Amino acid sequence: MLHKFALIAALVFTAATSFAHSVWIEPDGDGQLVVRFAEPGDDFETSPGYLDNLSTPLAFVVASNAPQSIETLKRSDYFLLSTASSTNTTCLETSFTVRGGRKPIFYARWQSLVESAPSPFLTLDLVPIVKPGEVRAYFRGKPLANIKATLHTPDNGEAELTSDADGFLRFEANQKGQYLLTISHHREPLAGFHGGIGYKETSHNCSLAWQQ
Repeated sequence: MLHKFALIAALVFTAATSFAHSVWIEPDGDGQLVVRFAEPGDDFETSPGYLDNLSTPLAFVVASNAPQSIETLKRSDYFLLSTASSTNTTCLETSFTVRGGRKPIFYARWQSLVESAPSPFLTLDLVPIVKPGEVRAYFRGKPLANIKATLHTPDNGEAELTSDADGFLRFEANQKGQYLLTISHHREPLAGFHGGIGYKETSHNCSLAWQQ
């Protein structure tokens, strides 16, 4: 009986941790941009596996402050953004299968050099400001106050942040390397069906990645 309870607990834990994952964009060794799905710092999800539960990302590069669609191609442990490079500001949206009555949607932004304040392009978006260490959170085009975020630094450190009344997140950004900022589980009482399975709420998740 104890073994049965332990097995049930492990299954519940596995279902829960799958939603602790993030989707983010980063350059590969050749400078092309790829889409990762994992808990930051852990092994990447693969195909066959949880990577197959993500819908094909709807991706675009931002040129002259306007989106231009690009093709995404699935590989063994990432999606390749076929014509994007690390010099392109690139955004995407993807979703995961319904779990626990919630529909998870993931948004991701790779930000190239910031010369002027960008605009939000995603339902839940993290938009960098020209000043290093300052990012603004937006939800449905409006600044998002009091939202919790996690900053992952180049030295594998983590810091918990909370946006102010105007949606600003501020932090130290004095290391060289890749940064990742994530927001998880911003829930909205928006019900519906996906693949014939009903859900009672939508869970929005987003990431911003860049190199300092």
